[in-house]
Amino acid sequence: MVEEFEEVKKTKAFDAEAWFKKNQKTVLGGLLVLALGLGVYLYTREGGDDPEEIAASEALFMAEHYFGQDSLEIALKGRPGDFEGFESIASSQKGTDAGNVAHLYAGICHLNLGNFEKAITYLKEFKGEDQVMSSMAIGCQGDAQWELGKTQEAADLYVKAARNSNNRFTAPMYLEKAAMVYELELKNTEKAIELYTEIRDDYYSSFQGSNSEKQLLRLTSAQQP
Repeated sequence: MVEEFEEVKKTKAFDAEAWFKKNQKTVLGGLLVLALGLGVYLYTREGGDDPEEIAASEALFMAEHYFGQDSLEIALKGRPGDFEGFESIASSQKGTDAGNVAHLYAGICHLNLGNFEKAITYLKEFKGEDQVMSSMAIGCQGDAQWELGKTQEAADLYVKAARNSNNRFTAPMYLEKAAMVYELELKNTEKAIELYTEIRDDYYSSFQGSNSEKQLLRLTSAQQP
């Protein structure tokens, strides 16, 4: 990672698009991990034996299958006469947990397909109490804003996502993304140092925790005369 950051420093501007394309599998992969527990979430929620909720969650099954196969267009649009995609489920199953989760899935699909404005629209509609999923909905809005060149908005959303939950999966991930934006896009090294320090102190056992030590060394060394 240090070498990667050194290469970034040699360029005039950080290529957010290239960075995201390189890392988009991490974003999608995180949702796939969450998807494994999604069925349990839908069926064990309070009132999980509600026939309407059960029917709505069953409607997600095929779309989730194609999402898991990385067939995002099919997952998003479905197949007419065969099964609904996330967009359709988000509309047709309004008021159900499945319809709500479909907004998150649709947002992630649009994000990975490069439809950033649509991604933001769907992600904003997701209303979740689960701290990891709600944090990802906020953080993925940050990814979309970064792609759109709205770097301050992206940084703010990454910090908001990290503050939404102090779990060791999303919090350090979004603190690191915020630090990258502050350093590479907003040219605010002090803020980047502050965020990397928070990762080191509060989330050292995470993947980002070990990397934060290297980034702090690099940034503080660069400040020395």
